[in-house]
Amino acid sequence: MLAGTGKINITPQGSVWMDGMLRAHPSIGIHDDLFARVLVLSEGLEAKHAFALVSIDVCVLDEETTRAVQLGAEARTGIPAWHIILAATHTHSGPATAGILTPREDAYVEELTGRLSALIEGAAQNLHPVEVAVTSGREDTISHYRRLLADDGHVVMNWEPYPPDYIIGPLGIADDEVGVVKVVAADDSERTVAVLFNHAGHPNILSGDNYLLSADYPGLAAQLLEEELGAEALFFNGAQGSVDIDGLQDRDWEGLDRAGHALASSVTAAARAAVPSGSITMTGAYTQYVIPGRRIKKEEWEWAQEILAVTGGKVQAMADGVGDDYKAALYQQLREAGPQDIPVQQVCLALGDSALLTFPGELYTEIGQYIKAHSPFRRTFIIGLANGYVGYIPTQKAVEKGGYAEDTRRVDEIAERLVVDHSLALLESLYKTPG
Repeated sequence: MLAGTGKINITPQGSVWMDGMLRAHPSIGIHDDLFARVLVLSEGLEAKHAFALVSIDVCVLDEETTRAVQLGAEARTGIPAWHIILAATHTHSGPATAGILTPREDAYVEELTGRLSALIEGAAQNLHPVEVAVTSGREDTISHYRRLLADDGHVVMNWEPYPPDYIIGPLGIADDEVGVVKVVAADDSERTVAVLFNHAGHPNILSGDNYLLSADYPGLAAQLLEEELGAEALFFNGAQGSVDIDGLQDRDWEGLDRAGHALASSVTAAARAAVPSGSITMTGAYTQYVIPGRRIKKEEWEWAQEILAVTGGKVQAMADGVGDDYKAALYQQLREAGPQDIPVQQVCLALGDSALLTFPGELYTEIGQYIKAHSPFRRTFIIGLANGYVGYIPTQKAVEKGGYAEDTRRVDEIAERLVVDHSLALLESLYKTPG
């Protein structure tokens, strides 16, 4: 196996709108720098055998942007576009690269697109023999299942200051697995070249009241790992649509420090124990399909009209979540556009008996856990927010019960079934591929 790595600083210069929260104004400074990191793996010198995995300290990247990077990198390197995985870490304190809740920073995104293609090219031109190990660890103090059941039957989000005595408990379980891919020099197993780490979480320790740019806790974890291991450390988020940090505590820089150290510690422990192999094989495959768009129901539109009559379509800033004003404006937008099919592409990269499966959005963690449990591979890691963004994918059961992401989803209720079926079919097809 051959590998190449690279890293660039992608911190915006000057004030920018920030993604992830309904903020009132652009950023006012920088707390810590944002980075893009790449790991290129190849089973030979020919570009057609290479795969590139890129971790980017932004909230989300849309399909148009990731496609432009893929095509640009393919032209520069010869690596097939679908072999290039671009994943946002999902920090809620990065520049507005999608403009979901705030205005999109078009000039920044245009510049970032070219820089990411060049980053991949640099790594692809500097390949060296390596050995690879895939393993996993556990971290259960950062992510919590965020949908809570109140005693009156309605769903409460874990950031809402709801009386604890009236909370029955969480409606699901967080996924505490930490996936680790360790890459070491072939001629020196003590020299780690890169470590890829995967964990399902919501990097929004810093709420919408924060106006300093930051990579949040995954950025700190990557920094700590690079200092500890002397290697490039790439964070890839998981199926994190229904998990979050504790919404009512640790929402400050001290909390970020604690979470970053906790994640780095779990990765270090797993990486130290991993034994690389020179015989591991790498194969890949992808699938494409569509998810039907959401239809706004008659009663939803009637409710939205009442809200819009008061707000006029204006949306107020909020530290966490969104208000009825945002939901009503979204319902109007979806109703006027009509239900539209949403294209999805998923890539599966197999490393020996382990698999990395991408998804372009925020899968509910129970969907991710189901896929992992029914995958034919020994280990399966979900790489969320990769190669585009289709928003939240709740379970059918969650849609029926309602809640924050259920109210703001853009997909039809059958999304869960489609994603599960296509994901498992892709995993099965690659597992049966010779070699």
